[in-house]
Amino acid sequence: MRRRPLLIALLVVLALVAMVAVAHRPLLRAATHALVVDEPVPPADAIVVVAGGTPSREARAAALFHAGGAPRVLVSRQFVPRRVQTLLEMGIRPLDFQGESVLVLEKLGVPRDAIVTLDQPVEITETELRQVVAAAKARGWHRITLVTSTLHARRVRLIWRREAAGAIEAGIAVTQDECSSEDGWWRRRRCSEAVLHEYLGLFALYLNVSSWMRCGGPAVPLRAGGGRACAGGCACTASPAPATAPAPPPSPTPR
Repeated sequence: MRRRPLLIALLVVLALVAMVAVAHRPLLRAATHALVVDEPVPPADAIVVVAGGTPSREARAAALFHAGGAPRVLVSRQFVPRRVQTLLEMGIRPLDFQGESVLVLEKLGVPRDAIVTLDQPVEITETELRQVVAAAKARGWHRITLVTSTLHARRVRLIWRREAAGAIEAGIAVTQDECSSEDGWWRRRRCSEAVLHEYLGLFALYLNVSSWMRCGGPAVPLRAGGGRACAGGCACTASPAPATAPAPPPSPTPR
């Protein structure tokens, strides 16, 4: 009699394994489809390149700009990891991430005077979109278009709705990549990590614990302007470093 419950449990486990083996493809496809936001993108006051994904997001933003989607493109200042900061300081890498984004837009025909840049470095999407909301309100914009990747779109829309609170409308324009368009994305490590990252981000938002994902550590000055980068390859939004007193002039050399 004791063997019967064990046999039933074994049969249930085998049935679940067989179900997963048969249905894993539709389930995994549904996992990515749930992240997709498919909506029309009407004309706006500005096109916002959500940080990351260079040059594909800039290419989509430039295409929208040339199609009359908005008269200007906004670029945030993405965080600079310590390894990149070291390359900037050594002169090996000429531009930070924001500089590269601006240069891509210019190469794609967007005039420099049509590109708006934000100065404060951002570490997570919430911080970035909060700054975009503030910039839009300060400039009197009523509608913007957010350009991001397909897998990132749902989280971006959720964050925007929370940060803007209905004050500024936003459309979502997405870029396609191998993770969103390829069947069998779960066989690729980078794509699997991207999908997992998005679901963890959504859960963190719903649980209101996304601020715990921010990085800490001492901040170091960025090479190109008023931001600072945190230790450990993270970013921070700490206030700028206090200004130091000017050095005294050198004493005259005796003749």
